[in-house]
Amino acid sequence: MKKLPPHLDTEGKIIGVLLMKPDLVLSLPLEAKWFETTSHIISAMLSVEGNGISIDIFSVSKQLGGKYLNDLIEYQKNSFANHNNYPIYVADIKTEFEARLVRKAIEDAKNALDNKSKPAEVINNLIDVSMQLSSNEADNFTHTAVKAMSQFIDKLTEIYDTDGNSHAGIMTGISSIDNVIGGIQKSDMTIVGARPAVGKTAYGLSVLRNLARQGKKVGFFSTEMASDQVMARLTSLETGIPAVKFRTGALIEEDFPKLTIATNNIAKWDLRICDKPVITVGELTMQARAWMADGGIDFIVVDYLTRLHPDKSRNNQTLDVGDIATGLKNLARMLHIPVMVLAQLNRQSEQRTDKRPMMADLRDSGVVEQEADQILLLHRPDDGEPEIIVEKNRHGATGAVRCSFELETMKWGNRND
Repeated sequence: MKKLPPHLDTEGKIIGVLLMKPDLVLSLPLEAKWFETTSHIISAMLSVEGNGISIDIFSVSKQLGGKYLNDLIEYQKNSFANHNNYPIYVADIKTEFEARLVRKAIEDAKNALDNKSKPAEVINNLIDVSMQLSSNEADNFTHTAVKAMSQFIDKLTEIYDTDGNSHAGIMTGISSIDNVIGGIQKSDMTIVGARPAVGKTAYGLSVLRNLARQGKKVGFFSTEMASDQVMARLTSLETGIPAVKFRTGALIEEDFPKLTIATNNIAKWDLRICDKPVITVGELTMQARAWMADGGIDFIVVDYLTRLHPDKSRNNQTLDVGDIATGLKNLARMLHIPVMVLAQLNRQSEQRTDKRPMMADLRDSGVVEQEADQILLLHRPDDGEPEIIVEKNRHGATGAVRCSFELETMKWGNRND
């Protein structure tokens, strides 16, 4: 056999080790796609093992249709690889595979720009590669009983060591809903649905404000309001001054001390706002990852679902919304933070005798319902108390929670606040 380049020599070492110590194939995650020239042999080895047959030169050659027997003999005969170094060989081959992905992505990006592709599309493709690399960390998603139990004990300890709080999630500050859903969980996507003008943006900002006041690092993606409008709404929540006063300038002397204190306090919050009106899931993901890299982020609100654009439209609204929901759920898992997504409801509830919204009222709801960990529906009847309906809760109870809504400041809270 000809002498191979270093990274291909590593491929040969892995094959040689597995032919001598076949049980090692089960010791670490291994994928055929990591191998540049011998992926067919690794694929055959994995298939042989998957069929319950021991890996050797004959079983692998048979899996390959009787081919490559001489090559396998040479790999076994000429391999001086130390089986104790097998984890190093696997790590090296995976690193080289990822490096090939990055080099190809950079070359593709250059070619795309040379061919006048839009820079935003090129960036989205680079994000796709980056997310693919993140998802390749297979060893982070396989757990022994000891490892899984250790993580559970750590989680349990964290829950009961945090200010005596027995909840598992981040508390929204609206205790009536926290008591039902157990707070907002890391890696979860929570959908908050409502008809127009019911107060879904107000709910998102109410929760955002509560978390910011706790010292959490929070982010807000606003497709409808500019950043100064977002700050006006937050200032109204903080001061109790009706938001309409900020729009009309109808402030009175007594408002200014409150305004001074509130604006100083809000300026100290660890709050990021992206008010780009037309944004794709890829662009949103890139911005969120930038926030995470620049000091971290604990919680994100996205306002709102159907105002986002998929990275690549499938020319079908339902499929596009499904892709957006999946992308946002992947973002929550990738950053390991809660993501709250505000969503419009259709008009079906208006045709019913009982006007209370249901999960099926979510626009293009199929994949949204599937991907969401919690679905909260806001309801403000003309002749009754406002309520938040927990339609789905992957972690526990469902049901309706009575709460308060202050129309002048657009603040959601507990009934007795």
